Amino acid sequence: MGVLTVHLLATAAANFVARTGEEPAAPVSDDNSTSVWLVVAITLLGSSVVAGLVTSVLGNLRAAATARREGYANAVRSLIARGEYPYRVRRRASDEADVLSALVERGHDLQEQLAACRTWVASEHRVLGQLFEAALTAIDITVGPAIKDAWDNPPISSAAGMNLNGWGPGDQWPHVAKLENAIAYRFGRRRLVPSRVWSHWV
Repeated sequence: MGVLTVHLLATAAANFVARTGEEPAAPVSDDNSTSVWLVVAITLLGSSVVAGLVTSVLGNLRAAATARREGYANAVRSLIARGEYPYRVRRRASDEADVLSALVERGHDLQEQLAACRTWVASEHRVLGQLFEAALTAIDITVGPAIKDAWDNPPISSAAGMNLNGWGPGDQWPHVAKLENAIAYRFGRRRLVPSRVWSHWV
């Protein structure tokens, strides 16, 4: 019984008076009156507890969705960075030790990021884990040889040389697009669609 129920009971009592011209019988003792107020107090307290639980659950769901969104954004960002890495190597301005060291360090960091993303995505959703692996494999088919070729080429010493005239592994977005389309099914109402259904659509 909530506040609305108490209101309905009061309305029913008023209707009874209007029909019969008599008031409902008064409580025979103060104990009955105390019991009614006790029930009302317990009901109001119960409503507050339920409202608190609902608020807590909704807050947890929002926090989980935020963490999931950040995890997938990081995964997509890492794939894009993998596709861009050969261009960074090819456009290096010198073969000085500090320049080479920075590029190598970035390559190692990127490998660590990809490994972490691979583990996270696979644990978050099996199908998306498979799509992430497929995207990374497709990207590396062209990116791997491009990285080797970039290291084999001399550094670029002029602004005009930064125009690579078509050199490189090309646009990697088509490999990422399928993964990104699938990620949309991990949020909002689309989460209700089974993966065996949407995996054929992306």
